[in-house]
Amino acid sequence: MLETTEQIDPERFIASLQKDYSKLSVRIRELVHSVRCESDGVTLRLYFPAISQGKPKILELVNTILDYVTTFALSRTQIESLKESYKTSSADDFRIKCERLQREAIALFIRAQKATNRNGEAGELLLYLLTEWILKAPQILAKMGLKTNRDMPVHGTDGIHIGYAPDKKRLCFYWGEAKLFDDVNTAISRAATSIKTALKPDSMEHEISLVARHIDAAGLSLEEKSLVLSFLDPYDDENYNRRIDVTTCLIGFNFDAFGKLDGNSDENKFRLFALSKLQELAPLLSKALTSAGIRSRPIEVFFFPVTSVQDLRDLFQTKIGWKNDPGSS
Repeated sequence: MLETTEQIDPERFIASLQKDYSKLSVRIRELVHSVRCESDGVTLRLYFPAISQGKPKILELVNTILDYVTTFALSRTQIESLKESYKTSSADDFRIKCERLQREAIALFIRAQKATNRNGEAGELLLYLLTEWILKAPQILAKMGLKTNRDMPVHGTDGIHIGYAPDKKRLCFYWGEAKLFDDVNTAISRAATSIKTALKPDSMEHEISLVARHIDAAGLSLEEKSLVLSFLDPYDDENYNRRIDVTTCLIGFNFDAFGKLDGNSDENKFRLFALSKLQELAPLLSKALTSAGIRSRPIEVFFFPVTSVQDLRDLFQTKIGWKNDPGSS
């Protein structure tokens, strides 16, 4: 535990919250590329489901991301409490506690879907994992529980994470937007609109207020909470002016190139199709952001092609035990 606010090393603090997600590379593949977006500050990334014998392993992907439903949906205090109980519980009691938390997390998904009249949580969960894994930015506030509180409607970003920029020696706050649409052009358009809304001063004020009001659920020490809050206080701390705000955006879409693979196709063949598609999407994204008036903003974009967004959504909905309603996020 870090001792005082003055002695806290922000880099070490963030590192203490990070988890090892390297095993996700078995299910989620990266396209290594040099494609750039004309919009300043935008980083383009493309990830896709692992492919075997020409078929993307969608079922295995959904099962894998569901392994992280509790850490995404529930507060860090609940997760840490479970870890502590491992020391004093029997193996059977600990198993039961784990299963109870899993059920609670899944129930939150279902209640949040009813409360918000949407079914995009598969995308939110995937964005959560990519942000934690690739950007090494741990989630600071689990919003799923807040979405189910009728007395406090929650709008805005789909995820809030915190990271560290070693070159600037500052904390970064990552504000997430997840979009799953059959048509990638629609997904890009909706993403640009959501990012524009999220960047408005009143929207940012709302999100910052949520973190500040619910910081006790983050499972931090008093000194660590004080450090985080110092970057969120616009009145009494210079760190507020030093905070780096980054938008993260998942764009999931149908990609017909999967249908061009046969049983002998390997992932390298798909990577060629994906690279060509990313080169096509880069200017479309830049145009959409420019049209939305978004310029010179740090944005981390994760393109995620699948065979069918609806099939992905339906499978996810089935796994959490909720009806498969058509829709988008």
